Amino acid sequence: MRILEINSVYKEGSTGKIVACICDELIAHGYEVVACYGNGKPYYDDHSIKVCSALEHNFNALLGRVAGIPFGGFYFSNRRVEKVIRSFNPDIVHVHCVNGYMINVYSLLKYLAKNRFKTILTLHAEIFHTAGCEHAFDCNKWKSQCRNCEYYRQSVGSWFFDRSKTSWQKMFDALNTFNVNDLKVTAVSPWLAGRVKQSTIMKRYQVDCVLNGLDTSIFHYKDNVGMIDRRGYEKTVLFVTPYFGLEDNDIKGGRYIPALSRALPNYKFVIVASKQSESIEGLSRNIQIWGRAKNQEELAQLYSEADVTIMLSRRETFSMVTAESLCCGTPVVGFKAGGPESIAIKDYCGFVEYGDIPTLVTCLESLLKQKFEKKKISNLAISSFGAETMYRDYYNIYKTFLK
Repeated sequence: MRILEINSVYKEGSTGKIVACICDELIAHGYEVVACYGNGKPYYDDHSIKVCSALEHNFNALLGRVAGIPFGGFYFSNRRVEKVIRSFNPDIVHVHCVNGYMINVYSLLKYLAKNRFKTILTLHAEIFHTAGCEHAFDCNKWKSQCRNCEYYRQSVGSWFFDRSKTSWQKMFDALNTFNVNDLKVTAVSPWLAGRVKQSTIMKRYQVDCVLNGLDTSIFHYKDNVGMIDRRGYEKTVLFVTPYFGLEDNDIKGGRYIPALSRALPNYKFVIVASKQSESIEGLSRNIQIWGRAKNQEELAQLYSEADVTIMLSRRETFSMVTAESLCCGTPVVGFKAGGPESIAIKDYCGFVEYGDIPTLVTCLESLLKQKFEKKKISNLAISSFGAETMYRDYYNIYKTFLK
């Protein structure tokens, strides 16, 4: 069996690590794999191929912002992918996140459809069934047909035009070029799968759920070595985010940390963030900004030592933070954001309505009064979120699809 994986990144970012993990598992089981990616280093390993130059990426980004069509652009990357396909002759083409201005998405999908390649489309975000928006939030126009969109310029980075109707129609045409037996759709959480099924663009296709997997040789419960200094505090609360700031438009919800820290002065809040705002001032003494974790092992140790991890996002289609925390044996509490509450282990997590700080405080205190066996939580989570589980689920889909 020969599998071609296509994603905007490889071995970097959440989807890049997931795609690399799938490739590694397939190779370990004796299958032939090639991964095409658009953005990142020119070389990672012998079974991956970069198909988009930095110059082409920049031109595509500029064209998308000027023309208002986010997934169009030049065709050079498409030609390179088509060359790989002709040479490799895959049994299955597995398409992941191909945004990031790496390729003309509409042309790619039509090429695969017209040449009758068995194609799996995995949705990590909402871009395919909304035809543009990574997160549609409370807007429901995508369910029938996008048009007159008040969010379009902000959502897709269009400088001048609302091309929501055109983008929606182009995505509809591309995805519905497929013979219904040649395309399978998967989503990374039950919540996201439910959203996809409501879309006119996707209504012809069955949608399966395959949870994202992670490296559980790293993310598992680790004994406390005192990495977090908890002296003077009853409990420690961990907040892991790519960016920490107090802006109102930050969907990761860092602005709620000060209110939580004031409501729970005996709890220590540890903020792990890859980037942070330069204008953060006046934080409570019980907030420690850890900064970027040095590596994944340090992050797993922090998860293991914390009493609880909090999720403050407005929207997440999956939530690697939730999966990582549970695999390290630590419960999760947060706002209802879509994906997290649909993948969480219910007995060890609690979610409240978005922005409801008083109820979130009550939920935190209630959960932390309970005694949990962290190794038990870790073992349960690993059975759901381990890379081997993800590989097995995708392999079963590959095998069934070819039959």
